[in-house]
Amino acid sequence: MHCSECDIYDDLPFTCYYCKLTLCSLHHLPENHNCSQLYRTHKPSDMPYIDKSESNFYKKPIISVNSRFSNFSSEFKHLVVGMTLVLLVGISFFLGSSNTVYTSWSVLILGIILMSSFLLHEMSHKFYALNKGYHAEFRLNNMGLFFTFISIFPIPLKIIAPGAVTISGFPSPKILGKIALAGPVSNIFLCSVFIFLYNTFAMSDEWMSVYSTSAYINGFLATFNLLPFGIIDGKKVFNWNKAIWMLFFSISILFLLSISYIE
Repeated sequence: MHCSECDIYDDLPFTCYYCKLTLCSLHHLPENHNCSQLYRTHKPSDMPYIDKSESNFYKKPIISVNSRFSNFSSEFKHLVVGMTLVLLVGISFFLGSSNTVYTSWSVLILGIILMSSFLLHEMSHKFYALNKGYHAEFRLNNMGLFFTFISIFPIPLKIIAPGAVTISGFPSPKILGKIALAGPVSNIFLCSVFIFLYNTFAMSDEWMSVYSTSAYINGFLATFNLLPFGIIDGKKVFNWNKAIWMLFFSISILFLLSISYIE
């Protein structure tokens, strides 16, 4: 049979215990054929993953992270802390809004929608990475956690970045770009849903405002994250395929312009 890595014929091939590929004697070890399940060969405490605060996010594994949250148990606890902060920032922001249509009820709804939009964005990264065979989890980031916390208070600039999805392994630029694109695509989808609700089920000025603001939140999240700079998603999509980046960036801008028109 032929080796999946080098295509050389081998009479006695090996089968990788983790990814099940057929390999020659030279490439049968997981580390010698870029095994997609390489993370499973590490002890749980040494499992490599990526810190989004670094420029190599989604790309190069980090073996350990010296953070007070590194032993903070499960991903679920990280999500609870992160999403609670996002919810509080949302409530704080909309309470301070000059929009007189908002009531306490609509402020709470908008806070929940902001939190849900952020959560769906991050989980879209996670589940696409898992689908491609990479271990992925949401992890809090100390610096982002600090800025998100102070954004709860009445300050002009709000920063929402409590954490991000980190993945293990060495994805190709194509897979890296697709993982990055999954987040903004989820926000574009939500934006279109809220525009539809605005045009179809707006029963009062308050609900019209909730729908249009929710659409704007997701349009902004998509557009901002598709900017081709720094460590954000757009840079990875741009590096993978400039035509696809331009397509989705243009779509997100068109959504933002349409929302500005209906508002």
